[in-house]
Amino acid sequence: MNRYITIFILTLSVLTGRAQRIHFERSTVDVGNVLWKLPVTATFKFTNRDGRQPLLIKEVDAGCGCLNVVWPKNAMAKGAKGEISVTYDCQMLGHFDRFIDVYTNASERPVRIRMKGWVTDSNQQAVEELYPYRIDNVCLNTNNVEFPDVHANDSTKVVLEVLNDGKEVYTPQLMHLPAYITAKAVPEMLARGRRGKIELTLHGDQMPSLGLNQTQIYVARYSGDRVGTDNDLTVSAVLLPDMQEAEKAAKQPDFRLSTTELKLGKLGKKSKLKGKVIIENKGTATLNLSNIQSFNRAVSVSLPQRELKAGESMTMNVTVEAKYLGLSKAQPRILFITNDPKHCKEVVNVVFEK
Repeated sequence: MNRYITIFILTLSVLTGRAQRIHFERSTVDVGNVLWKLPVTATFKFTNRDGRQPLLIKEVDAGCGCLNVVWPKNAMAKGAKGEISVTYDCQMLGHFDRFIDVYTNASERPVRIRMKGWVTDSNQQAVEELYPYRIDNVCLNTNNVEFPDVHANDSTKVVLEVLNDGKEVYTPQLMHLPAYITAKAVPEMLARGRRGKIELTLHGDQMPSLGLNQTQIYVARYSGDRVGTDNDLTVSAVLLPDMQEAEKAAKQPDFRLSTTELKLGKLGKKSKLKGKVIIENKGTATLNLSNIQSFNRAVSVSLPQRELKAGESMTMNVTVEAKYLGLSKAQPRILFITNDPKHCKEVVNVVFEK
């Protein structure tokens, strides 16, 4: 009797181990609220964790004609990564919850993944809420793209959501991209009323300088389109310094700010608003302010020096000029890049009422 129990347990462990060869980062994707008749895609990323033999996805059973599934057809070696894309046609209003079975050569039992969300009525109000920025017939979720911070050897991505509200097929394309940003449209073409995305990748090793790197890029509305103030987007990215050597030092600066939210009151009919921020060095080494930059052109700063010895402090004056408001899409903020390993980047938000 014990012999049969042992064989059963061993067999079960082998089957379980094989079933886990394909490992999904997320087995459930909730796409949230989506628009009626505008197909939405969920991406399930996976890794082959077993090296005994290549992983092969033999079949993916969506179980419903409302789903279109795309998956890798070639065998994948140990450690290889891939993804399964599941697109729901959004033809039915209300909640949807779909299960998809993934059959591999790891086991006779499928691995199940899940896509769910809520389809809302595709009226003009819903479009404006999800895509509030319009450039002719191209609707976007934002006109101010901000990347997560990166170091020189890193890269990161953001997604720009796009809706084609025109009558013709639209090919999403961005113009005047700097060398440190690449873009890919998914899908490459959008039919009338369809939505997609533009994946923007930031390459830290190509960025020109430490601190804030800010530029304008432009949305091409049609082939041969030109750049202008009516189709521009602001792109902001911050390159952080390498602090490995500084962290090893026995003496280090300690960068402190009197506030990270500078409230200036109401602008009204005033031409300017002014405020002050106290900067202190509470460390044991000299503090170097290598970069002090404003995200928004309307905000300017002045300070007497860029270095503070241990124990010193100084006052930074901040000014908001009304005539420059509206010329930049970025939020009013001040960026600091320092040689303090624990505070190599700090941001002061400038708050005021118009």
